[in-house]
Amino acid sequence: MLKAFVVEDDPEQLATLKQIISNHIMINAFDMDLTLATGKAQALLDYLQAHPGVEGLYFLDIEYTGQALNGLELATKIREQDVNAKIVFVSTHSEMAFLTFERRIEPLDFVVKDLGHTVVKDKVEKDIRIAYERYTKQGVTNKAMFSYSKGGQLFNIPLEQVLFIETGAVRNKLVLHLADRIVQYNGKISDETVAHPELFRVHKSFLVNPSSLVRVDKQAQMGYFANGETVDIAVRKMHDLTSLIKKSQLAVKVN
Repeated sequence: MLKAFVVEDDPEQLATLKQIISNHIMINAFDMDLTLATGKAQALLDYLQAHPGVEGLYFLDIEYTGQALNGLELATKIREQDVNAKIVFVSTHSEMAFLTFERRIEPLDFVVKDLGHTVVKDKVEKDIRIAYERYTKQGVTNKAMFSYSKGGQLFNIPLEQVLFIETGAVRNKLVLHLADRIVQYNGKISDETVAHPELFRVHKSFLVNPSSLVRVDKQAQMGYFANGETVDIAVRKMHDLTSLIKKSQLAVKVN
């Protein structure tokens, strides 16, 4: 998931950016989250230090009155923690834009607040779309990914987030169970079995990511996940599943 962050010390402008970003993520159903919106530069650094490996889109101001860090210094520290950071400056200090190049910050954009709400909104929304597109392409290159289509839009998410897929209550509907949410989309489980050979068909209604299982109960014919969800495992599939777990040396308890 691409995480979005905002550091803006003006409460009104902070609220505006939060609304623009949250609405655009929701409307487009991006695999994104507005993780932190704060007026304190240090609060963002504290989060990044506590959550290594974050991939983020950062909206920063240039000046934070009365704070130890300004936006340029914050961006430099962000880049040290998140090498793929997508950084957008939203500021009235257009004359400072050249310093972002001088300091090798490599920002995605520099949005001038004085251009007015409509222009700022359009530019921020465009930056979100560009950052998300780059994030998904980057993920396809570096990670095993799971792809699905919804509303005419293609989504790519790390395979490690997938728990299982089940057939929906409505014909040709599938329910994708992820580690942190559930997504419904059009499709057939037979097609997904072919499209994603990393997944294993444990039942006519369930396609499982074996790496996401934490326990398999052979007697109860059940598979268990860390979030408490379960799937039925067909008798004729149990032997093949347990053999796969053993052969792949997966950290799955089988009893």
